[in-house]
Amino acid sequence: MKSLRPFWPLVRVSGILLCLGELAECHAQQLAFEDVTAAAGLLEPLQGIMGHGAAFGDVDGDGLLDLYVGGFSDRPDDEYAPATGPKPNVLLRNRGDGGFEPWPQKPATFFARTSGAVFADLDNDGDPDLYVANNCKGNASRDTEPQRTAQRAYSKLFRNDAGVLHDISKESGACPESLGTARNIGVFDYNGDGLLDLFLVEDRFTKDPCSVLFENLGGLRFAAANAKAGLPDDIFGLGLAVADINGDARPDFFVGHSNRLFLSTGDNGYKESPELNATFAWDPLDGEDWPCGAAFGDLNRDGLLDLVVSIHGVTARNKIYLNRGLTDGEPRFLDVTAIAGLPTQLNEKSPHVEIQDFDNDGWPDIYLSTAWLHDDGTITPLIYRNLGTTASRDTPRFEASFRPEALDSGKLVYFPAGPSGDYDNDGRLDLFLVNWYRGNHSRLLRNTSNPENHWLTVRVHGRSFNRDGIGTRIRVFVRNGEVRSLIGFQELGTGYGYASGQDTACHFGLGSATTVDLEIRFPNGSTIRREGVETLNQTLTIEE
Repeated sequence: MKSLRPFWPLVRVSGILLCLGELAECHAQQLAFEDVTAAAGLLEPLQGIMGHGAAFGDVDGDGLLDLYVGGFSDRPDDEYAPATGPKPNVLLRNRGDGGFEPWPQKPATFFARTSGAVFADLDNDGDPDLYVANNCKGNASRDTEPQRTAQRAYSKLFRNDAGVLHDISKESGACPESLGTARNIGVFDYNGDGLLDLFLVEDRFTKDPCSVLFENLGGLRFAAANAKAGLPDDIFGLGLAVADINGDARPDFFVGHSNRLFLSTGDNGYKESPELNATFAWDPLDGEDWPCGAAFGDLNRDGLLDLVVSIHGVTARNKIYLNRGLTDGEPRFLDVTAIAGLPTQLNEKSPHVEIQDFDNDGWPDIYLSTAWLHDDGTITPLIYRNLGTTASRDTPRFEASFRPEALDSGKLVYFPAGPSGDYDNDGRLDLFLVNWYRGNHSRLLRNTSNPENHWLTVRVHGRSFNRDGIGTRIRVFVRNGEVRSLIGFQELGTGYGYASGQDTACHFGLGSATTVDLEIRFPNGSTIRREGVETLNQTLTIEE
């Protein structure tokens, strides 16, 4: 793996990169990833797959993240070379020794046009169920198998019984044939009844697209609830981000491509804001200039969740929107992309996005599912490092700046999906990049960044609310004498970005901090505080 480096002058001293003139602001170079795809046993089971969706989740409850990978299986046979034809979706078990193997049972192995997957405990029984979003063509145009079957495959839901998956798609009500070109999967409790609901994003590439909110009725039964929740029937999109933005303890959500933000009204309903829709309005450069993935995160550690939107277009004008707080009960956002240090455009598609602290320095970075492919076949993920607090006269409340990573050689390539997850439990977030193009392959990238920085991963187990704790808001503080400073703020979720499912946990980098205070607001609105938490460099599970 080649070294990463920012776009400013550097000098190499004994193998360490230093920034000339900006040493204090740059930090020591810490980002590093190792391609362990072959060593992890993933080359053969994923060879030839035209991947388009992936999800991490602990299927069998052994404390290790397993991996589900789905792709498009309806293309001509030669597009899957070196495989002889289409590859089915595959569930891979984490062996615990750094490697993966195909799951012994194969209920989730099928041919489709899969455009997203997510693990979430939908029946609150302690193990994650699997939803697979398929971009169904309806009437198949292919006359060969398995391409014909793939084109006619609708979305699927699998119930998890202690690591054994059962296909309950037909009886669940969450996979109707009326839902055709499904893309991203939102998971949140929209009505506060303790059951996780599903929001299925449908793309615009079908007649009368309609993204659907499926209310969880219990017993893994679902019913369409757009009318009940006041949601229109004309929502189309690609990616999705979910968080409580207006502070009413109910989830709000942003849909990428249509670029619409839906705010909870506090009575199990939703509304749109004309002012916010104007803020996020998109003027496309051409017919394929599509806003796509979206992620909420506190980029400048001011206790407000900002928004990053990624673009599924060759001229990717990725955006950072700063959360400026509430005005008359509604959030306001400001486009600070240029001020923050992102380029005005990236000359490759970057559909998936996450806000995560990859070097555990306490400042969340921005990761896009784009990478540098080098002549020797290795890749380096494109991550914009958060360099910490800086001053800005134009937007004094924005106190974070980013530097994109650049390399001496290679070309940019895109991966449709790329969830993060700590598959080896070493406290550093790894990446799985899902390949689309022939001539490349999916990659498991192990994060080998500076191990000296501290970290804390927080899980939440609910009882009166959902078992996964989705919707929980966690603030982490460090103390310097009597002064307490916010070092991290997240809302627990999964399925954000595009076509990707993440582990249901919050990962915080802490830098050199060894003791922290926690403030936690559960989805039911109750709160707890824990002061002087010393359980660092490990996972802390909070039971309701």
